Amino acid sequence: MSGEESSNLEFTYDPIFYFENLPNNQGQTRKDGGVVEVTQPKWYQAAKAPVPFNEDVFWKVMERWVLEAPSIIPPISKVDIIHDHELGHGQKDGEILNLSVPAFTAEREQLLLESKLPFRSVRRRLLPKRANKDPIMEEQLYYVRSQYSKVEATEQSEDEVTMVGTKNHAIFSPVIDLQSAKEQVQSEIEAMTIKLPFYYPKVRGFRYGFIPDQEDDEDIFHHHGEEEEEESQLEGIRNYEYIKDENYQKQPNIDNGSGNGGKAKSTTLSKRAGWITLDLFLVGDEGEFTDKMQYAFKELFKKLYKWGVNTTKGFTKSRVQHDVMVPKELYLETYARLKDKHAQKWVQSWPEKTDPRKFVFEDIAIASWLVALWELERKRNHDSSGGQQTKKQTFVDLGCGNGLLTHILNQEGHEGKGIDIASRKVWEVYGSTTHVEAQTIIPNETTFDSVDWIIGNHADELAPWIPIIAMRSKPLTSRYQFPKGAPEGKYKAYQDYICSIINTCGYSLETEILRIPSTKNVALVGMALTKENGQEQKQHRYEEVDDLVRRSGMFVARVSDKEKQALQKSKQAAKQQTREHEEDQLLHKENGSSNMA
Repeated sequence: MSGEESSNLEFTYDPIFYFENLPNNQGQTRKDGGVVEVTQPKWYQAAKAPVPFNEDVFWKVMERWVLEAPSIIPPISKVDIIHDHELGHGQKDGEILNLSVPAFTAEREQLLLESKLPFRSVRRRLLPKRANKDPIMEEQLYYVRSQYSKVEATEQSEDEVTMVGTKNHAIFSPVIDLQSAKEQVQSEIEAMTIKLPFYYPKVRGFRYGFIPDQEDDEDIFHHHGEEEEEESQLEGIRNYEYIKDENYQKQPNIDNGSGNGGKAKSTTLSKRAGWITLDLFLVGDEGEFTDKMQYAFKELFKKLYKWGVNTTKGFTKSRVQHDVMVPKELYLETYARLKDKHAQKWVQSWPEKTDPRKFVFEDIAIASWLVALWELERKRNHDSSGGQQTKKQTFVDLGCGNGLLTHILNQEGHEGKGIDIASRKVWEVYGSTTHVEAQTIIPNETTFDSVDWIIGNHADELAPWIPIIAMRSKPLTSRYQFPKGAPEGKYKAYQDYICSIINTCGYSLETEILRIPSTKNVALVGMALTKENGQEQKQHRYEEVDDLVRRSGMFVARVSDKEKQALQKSKQAAKQQTREHEEDQLLHKENGSSNMA
């Protein structure tokens, strides 16, 4: 392969991991058989990988990771920044930088920073999605950018310092109040096990690094001053040494803009620009790193690489607009409550053949959004009516399927029922307080005058009819619609068709991309009718809808799954009967021929 062809190849992710060489995986024994005493923690390298992006890109990614933790760690719902200080002016190496939390002594902080002065200090609070199960935790972060040196002995046996380049580190360390945990535990690691949430690694700190390429760059991964024997035994454990330079505090460019208007560059990244690293702050008393913890760190390391490459190319993830109609905090709070109330019960006892892990959590999420939306609607009505009490909304769910959404809404005190073309096994389990019924809906002949909301979660062919049914039922009936399908291709056309019907019916259309575990997550909502000038305009709208219904032709309800199965069994029975009849005739002929002979 020619050099030109090689240079056009896309750079690939090629990490090297050192988890097996970390001190907590090595038994912690001396050569004489004695146990190594637990001392102060220090940094050990756990991974490194060559990358085709520069240090500015690295800091852009770190900035996003600090502010957008839920995108990196799914169990986190929100990040609160407690403080965010730019440092380096008027402070000295070794000076305590944080807010005097017991877990952070000056000595510990110096070890984390290796006595270097960071250019930024951030304290953040991580709030979990499962607020009643996982603890809130705080985390201390430091941004450090330092020079490193390569030391060579001269002929006169004097050290010669050769400047090589810079190292960039984003340090993460949990904040734990050890004083309050002293009565319960004997060690810091035990305190971490008790105090930290399940998703957070039980280590005193970890850091991501970026080291740009320089001449003889491989030397930056080698120990300095270590004996060859120890180097061979602990290959992959890396301790870095820095030169001291108080004036070296240049901050990298961490502007989050892509620099090209958000458009992706048509660039093939083929040249190595540096290395990313993952280091762990260890003593050796942490216990063996489980496969699960190693997997988590490996996935995060890979994500760092991907985000860096995509940032370099100018790729930006398509951001859908969540939380338009319901605030995120209210939805997540409602979801956590309903999940605790319903999820475990129905996942463990689901009587249908369908996968409960999909349908149970999806319907809980949809119910959570509806309950939150209706709570906001009641509050608005309460405020607009001068404080008059408003009752909970009533509903009908057309094409309710397994009926779990109806069951949850009934349990939340909303009167209503679910209707589907055929019953389900699970209906019998819900009990008398849940109202579901098997019925074939003829939409052009159907109205629901006694309900506030018409829902179409699994409405399928009924979906375009829901705004029409709502309009004909009564002027105040709201319409809630879940088109089932991602907004692309054929289904985008179908979704646009439904939107046109909503507009024809006179509803003010609102849309929401729901936080549900499905790509089919578009909600179309009609909570109010548009204002019309006079009775003539209103009559004209009704005529438009009637004309639309006439042009649509006769509605044909789909055949239910039970009817399909019954029809299939009937066909199979008929085939079997025909086959048996043919075999009987053949046998009769053979017997007749034998008698004649």
